Amino acid sequence: MSTAVTPSLIPGSSTGSGFSASFVRVLADYMQAQGQDAQAILDILALPSSPAQDEGRRVPAWRLSQALAKASQRLSDDHVGLHVASLVRPTHLGSLGYALMSCKLGGDGLALFEQLQSLLCTELRGHFSVAGSHLEARHEPLGPLPDDYHFWSFFTASRLGFARWVSGRELVPALVELPCEPPANVRPFQDFIGGPVNFRAAQCRELMPADWLGWVNPNADPPIHDLMSTMARRQWQARTQDADALKAWVQQAILLALDRGESPTLDLICTGLHENGLSPGPARHVQRQLAAQGLNFKGLVEEARKERALMQLRLTDLPLARIAAEAGYAETSSFHRAVRRWTGMTAMAVREAGNGASSKPPRP
Repeated sequence: MSTAVTPSLIPGSSTGSGFSASFVRVLADYMQAQGQDAQAILDILALPSSPAQDEGRRVPAWRLSQALAKASQRLSDDHVGLHVASLVRPTHLGSLGYALMSCKLGGDGLALFEQLQSLLCTELRGHFSVAGSHLEARHEPLGPLPDDYHFWSFFTASRLGFARWVSGRELVPALVELPCEPPANVRPFQDFIGGPVNFRAAQCRELMPADWLGWVNPNADPPIHDLMSTMARRQWQARTQDADALKAWVQQAILLALDRGESPTLDLICTGLHENGLSPGPARHVQRQLAAQGLNFKGLVEEARKERALMQLRLTDLPLARIAAEAGYAETSSFHRAVRRWTGMTAMAVREAGNGASSKPPRP
């Protein structure tokens, strides 16, 4: 594995992709609380001194990784990501954070997060599904990401710590898998998780008891929830006015349609966005906006099918015929030719190369 991801490897890193500024600013807050100069961290994150200027700003994952490494060096703390994550509160997630904090049930919060997760980050997409007695969360990278422990411990611990804080419960996952090398001393992270942890995985993945979906939130406040979830949806909607953001929303909607077994059409995608609080305009308007970026909807669908098919090959034991059909290939032979064109390898070779993962998600 490489140990760093450089800016040149991040497509669109200068156009606002990444984590919300308010979320990653918690690192600067932590440094200040430790009596350290926070400005050096803000410089790496490319954030202004005042949080009042954070609206609409994004911090690419590679910047966050570098800032965490700098903080680790300054504090001589290999687990700085874990410690910073413990400070994440609703204010760091904005209106989405307060909407999650005030929902009635754990499942309500998860559904809202799944819908609006791009407000938090546009470089990762969470897939959530119930398999037997477990809730599985797979976090799909939408581009190159760092593979260091600082980054992934922060990403995992911040979400789990926030869920524990909201619920008032010591939630313990059944399994956590991280796509990075373990630190020299894994005990602090294992103690925080409270359950099994696997490193060097193919993808960030978590298994949690499915009954988490039914826990009653002690902070439930319907009026606050309605207000904050409306605000979050409006923010999500407003960002579709930006051309780069529109591309991200359309890509996410395509993937969601594929996950539901639907054939994504532009009309379907626009209807779905509208039903979820977005008003991207008629299909022809969205098509023109994509064309202005040198993109077309058919190309985005094909790219989504490709990435999903390759991920299924590498991470599941699904039959090749089923993967081919879900990727839109009526003939398995055509799918085999496509895989070779994409990767230079046969479909079976791609599958065998993925067998090094610590485990594979269960079949749906």
